[in-house]
Amino acid sequence: MKIASIETFTTDFVSIVRLRCDDGAEGWGQISPYNADISAIVMHRQVAPHALGADSADIEGLVDRVLEKEHKFPGSYLCRALAGLDTALWDLRGRREGKSVCALLGGTPRAFPVYASSMRRDITPEDEAERQELVDLAQEFAERCVERVGDALQYVGTNNSARDLDAIRGTRRAIAVTTS
Repeated sequence: MKIASIETFTTDFVSIVRLRCDDGAEGWGQISPYNADISAIVMHRQVAPHALGADSADIEGLVDRVLEKEHKFPGSYLCRALAGLDTALWDLRGRREGKSVCALLGGTPRAFPVYASSMRRDITPEDEAERQELVDLAQEFAERCVERVGDALQYVGTNNSARDLDAIRGTRRAIAVTTS
C-alpha cells in the first residue's frame, strides 16, 4: 500500500489529483482552486517527493511529514497542494474500506443543502439571471438556491450573511425568487 504515483490534471483554475499505490488501488483528490496550475507545480516539486513510496494508510503522518520537510516554505501554495494529496488519500481509504469519506470521519451520509458558485466576475446580476441553468436551479430549489453577493453568485441555504443585499435582492427579483 505504498504510494507509487501522483498525477495532476490541471487548468489555471482547478487541478484534480490521481494517486496510485503499488497494488493498483487509486484515490482521487482536488488541489484548492484558483491558480491551481501553480499549486500543481508545488505538488510535484515539494509534496510528491515526500509522498512517493510512503504508506498510503498514514494520512495524518504523511501530511505532517511534508509540512516538516518543507518548513522553509510554509503558506498557501504548500497547503493548497497538500489538500490534493489529503483528499486523494481519504478517497483511497474510503474505496479500500467500502465506505464514504463522510463515514470514515464519523459522519452519516445524508442529503444536505450545498454551496456552489458560478464564480463569474464579469457579469451583472441581471445578465446572470438570464442564464437558463440559473433559472432552472432557482425554480427547482426556490429559497435555498441563488444569491449574488458582490461579484459572486452563490447557491446557499436560507441563512444570509451577505454584505450586498441589494445585489442579492436584484438577482432574486430578476429570476423571480422571493426573499424572506
